[in-house]
Amino acid sequence: MMDVMSRTLIFLLPLLVVLAGWLLITRAPVYLPRLDPQAPPPPDGPSLVYGFATLTNPVVRFVVVGRHVPAEPAQLRGWQRHRRDLRDAPDMVLDGVVFEVTPEELIRLDRYEQTGRKYRRDKLVLEDGRMAWVYRLIGQSGIEAVQD
Repeated sequence: MMDVMSRTLIFLLPLLVVLAGWLLITRAPVYLPRLDPQAPPPPDGPSLVYGFATLTNPVVRFVVVGRHVPAEPAQLRGWQRHRRDLRDAPDMVLDGVVFEVTPEELIRLDRYEQTGRKYRRDKLVLEDGRMAWVYRLIGQSGIEAVQD
């Protein structure tokens, strides 16, 4: 009898851990910082977001947004990456990705980026003419701006 219970637990425990992790990521993102009161409200309807750093990683997008978020390559003319931010660079083109999110998912991204406290959300024109939200550091540039 005990052997059957042990085997059942060995089988069910990993499934429960996976299910709990899935629910935590998709339904209750307690690992994300609180939304800053200074964060702008999300627009109505879907939005495009341009990622040039951590948001280019599909695992990061999944954990932050709470679902698989397909992305496609995109470029931003006139900018270059400088650490965790962008700098004006008129002759440069920055490679990244663009993906679509709902207003609720944009709020999750705002929480992740600490919009209103560390980053701001700017709408910029991509190389192909589409408009997308881009997260940029607030205030100082360089390493001083990313230290907590």
